[in-house]
Amino acid sequence: MRITDNLRLLLFPFSLIFWMGLFIRKFVYKSNLLRKVFQINVICSKIPVICVGNIRVGGTGKTQIVLSIAQKLIDKNFRVAILSRGYKRKSKGFLEVDSFDYEKFGDEPVLIKRNLNSAKVFVSENRSLAIEKLNATNKFDFILLDDGLQNLSIKKDYSIVLIDENFFSKNLVENLLLPAGNLREPKTKLKDYDCLIFNKKFENVSNYPLNHKKLFFSEYRFEGFRDLEGREVEMEKINNQNAGIFCGIAQPKTFVKLMEKIGILYKFSKFFPDHYNYDVQDLKILLKFVEKFGCYHLITTEKDIVRLSKFKDEFKRAGVFLLYAKITAKIKNEENLLQDIICLIKK
Repeated sequence: MRITDNLRLLLFPFSLIFWMGLFIRKFVYKSNLLRKVFQINVICSKIPVICVGNIRVGGTGKTQIVLSIAQKLIDKNFRVAILSRGYKRKSKGFLEVDSFDYEKFGDEPVLIKRNLNSAKVFVSENRSLAIEKLNATNKFDFILLDDGLQNLSIKKDYSIVLIDENFFSKNLVENLLLPAGNLREPKTKLKDYDCLIFNKKFENVSNYPLNHKKLFFSEYRFEGFRDLEGREVEMEKINNQNAGIFCGIAQPKTFVKLMEKIGILYKFSKFFPDHYNYDVQDLKILLKFVEKFGCYHLITTEKDIVRLSKFKDEFKRAGVFLLYAKITAKIKNEENLLQDIICLIKK
């Protein structure tokens, strides 16, 4: 266990308070009388709301799963609205993502828009209000809610909860509620959701003690490298080249494992916090690493590319080839999941 994990355990009393808060909140929302007393409104959407989220803080692969489900529904000619909070965006209010400005919309909504340019992607810190506005348009068959399982003010028609290998960890941090641990809810809450997806990512996991009425498995697929313009770069051009890797995501070990799996012999690695907003100083640090190790190929994630595009000219002037690993998620027996979702329209 890391030193930081040991320090977090000192916060265990606050995790007990957090658990009590969850219990009281759930009790209040389930009581019609208490909702009236506290003037709490629960939004019931005319358009089916499909929520994709997790019970753990960050890094389960939610965005890739949202992309996969949205793409398949669009391919079947359904009109899908994808709604996100737009974490760490600098704007406010209900907005449609109509550009790749991550500072305005957030990196994940922009990432979704980059991959599904024909899709309608929206951001709002008040998702209840956003759902009301989307209902008023009468333009959509489904609302795909990116995160929000713990938002009890919205009635979900179908809730999908994601887990990864961390779910099975014996590390106390992975088994305790916030702030001492990484859990937003107790693990026993999984059974209350309509569907459970175990995202194996790049792991070869065979023994999984899971029991759920609707259990699916997903895995990541490496689709090759892309440059800043999104053009495919052949592996032959990267093999035997000095390369450096870096990223600012919740679980960088997933990225590192991919690089090792496909045989990238990187000279250095540098990691930043999740959703990190790169600035000029960070660019200088990366370029110093390039010069020190002679690595003129830098490899990162697609989510990071969204936040690095503003430095496109600087990388070119320095003679650095900035690439990202294109990753998609494949859900096994996904058609069965889609049929469960499509059936919501018929109800």
